[in-house]
Amino acid sequence: MGGWREARRLDAGGSGAQESVLQGIFNQWAARRTPVAGVPDWLWALPNPERPTSYGFGYRFIPDAYWAQSQPRVVGELKYGAKFDPVAIAEAVHHAHLLRHIHGGDPILSVVITQPNYWIRATITEFASKALCHIEADLLTLNKQTLLWLSCPHAPLGAPSLMPDGVPLKQDWTPLPWSPVEGEPTWIAHDGMHKPPFLQGPAAMLSQIRNSSRYEWMLWTGQLPTLGTEWSQNDWAEAGSFWVWDRDARAPQTPPAPR
Repeated sequence: MGGWREARRLDAGGSGAQESVLQGIFNQWAARRTPVAGVPDWLWALPNPERPTSYGFGYRFIPDAYWAQSQPRVVGELKYGAKFDPVAIAEAVHHAHLLRHIHGGDPILSVVITQPNYWIRATITEFASKALCHIEADLLTLNKQTLLWLSCPHAPLGAPSLMPDGVPLKQDWTPLPWSPVEGEPTWIAHDGMHKPPFLQGPAAMLSQIRNSSRYEWMLWTGQLPTLGTEWSQNDWAEAGSFWVWDRDARAPQTPPAPR
């Protein structure tokens, strides 16, 4: 039968997730050992990355993930830290430039993978560069199992419609229309008044889990910040909740509709 269960988000640092957790998943990306939800199709199709030690002008560096054989080549910078996520932009662009300087060839796509971060969203939007991509990551835990949720907050949304078929939620669960996210198995329910990457107000986000026989869907439901507001860490933590559809759920719960 299955049912929804509330999952806990692993915060960066402290007793929560360390950046090494995210790094470990990407080191064995093609092995699909960790259940992953959402994720842009092009990223999902990549093999295991390399981590070559490279030398610049008097120093050395090691990219977090480098796909030298993909077209285009891709270099990724992973961040899951409480304070230093914005640094990922400089690191990714630096690695792409130096790797191209060393090995030649066409420009390399820089991919920044971080926690949800509005600072980075604004910066990427201002750059509006096809050579720089931003993907956001949430690490969740349920039944002592780590799960990863990836989505591109800058991806265009398709025309709003009803909830996608096969989703284990009642059709009247939320009056908000659902929009598909271009290029990934993700849908967002929102009021339609704002556009990515800054949707505002009540919202829900739903993604298929790509590689698990037990866990099928990930859901976030809650409230997104509006322009001109300031949120504390507690405000962010209480803004919404994470849910996972578990085939083996023995005491299923009911996710709250966006408030």
